[in-house]
Amino acid sequence: MQTGTDWLMPLIAALSAMAMVAFLASLLIRRCAPWIVSTRLRVYLGAVVLAVVATLLMPFGLWLVGGLVVVLALRRGPVPEGRIATLGAVMLVWWLYRGGIGPVPAVLIAAAATVPALLLGRLVARGGSLNLVFQLATLAAIGFVLLVHAVLSDPPGVWRPMLEQAAAELDRMGAVMSTTGLARMQEAEFIQASAERMWGAVTWVLLLTSMISVFLGIYWDGRIEQKIRLGPLFRQLSAGRTLAAGAVIALAASIVFRSGVATDAALVLLGAFVLQGLAVVHSVQYAYGLSGAWLVAPYALIFGGFTTAIMLIALAVSGFIDNWLPLRRRLPIPPGGTAGG
Repeated sequence: MQTGTDWLMPLIAALSAMAMVAFLASLLIRRCAPWIVSTRLRVYLGAVVLAVVATLLMPFGLWLVGGLVVVLALRRGPVPEGRIATLGAVMLVWWLYRGGIGPVPAVLIAAAATVPALLLGRLVARGGSLNLVFQLATLAAIGFVLLVHAVLSDPPGVWRPMLEQAAAELDRMGAVMSTTGLARMQEAEFIQASAERMWGAVTWVLLLTSMISVFLGIYWDGRIEQKIRLGPLFRQLSAGRTLAAGAVIALAASIVFRSGVATDAALVLLGAFVLQGLAVVHSVQYAYGLSGAWLVAPYALIFGGFTTAIMLIALAVSGFIDNWLPLRRRLPIPPGGTAGG
């Protein structure tokens, strides 16, 4: 006999597993970079190991390989970053294919994890600011969405078979679709609605993965130099008013004209504002001298399942507003600090 608290133990188990993964990932992120980049052999070995870990943590670990590529670009050795990007991509393709993913999706995922990191890392290494990298990456993501809708006659149709297969698997497992009593018509509508938004969502994940790779590379470079590099740069992260105005136009077009390409572009831009919203949160923590534990709450809400959508919307709104009414300039400057971090 089920009770109203039957969901509690699975939730606790899931949160415990997430906490353990986060702890192990944090150890990996904080400790491995100085060791990996010290010799050529260790760089190659690190690329292989990080590709394996990235595969195991799919899709949340793809930035590990990209982070190694970025830190090598920043430090200019001991192995060229292009060579490690190629090795990482080959290893990702191999492990993804062994894991049951088709060859074409495996190649696309590996390219998404390495090529943007390689290009953005080289841009940072040549003196490009983090804001410039962020803005160009966002524009490139929007350009990708436009290209998809220009080339494909039915962009949602690419995802429909995969979503239908996933829904069939859920039905066979007696989960979600079957236990909630959704009729087949409702299921078909859900699949269609999901397919229509998949390109925007996937491109947002691509943008997020690329930027986390850059963040990780900068962080690792700072750890090696024993300097705080990422924090001040991230607290100043801004998409700018041009992209904010573009988001308004894209959102209006998606509502008025029901344009699929406009909706996907709006999703990508809103995803960019989520990162800027997180920069605002970090700035508040820094300005008021709050402990790092204070940041656990917003990240826990992002990955909390029930609170994910609400938190993402709140961050996107705060990031969007920050472009017009700079919230961070209104924050106090901590002793020994500077405005914005």
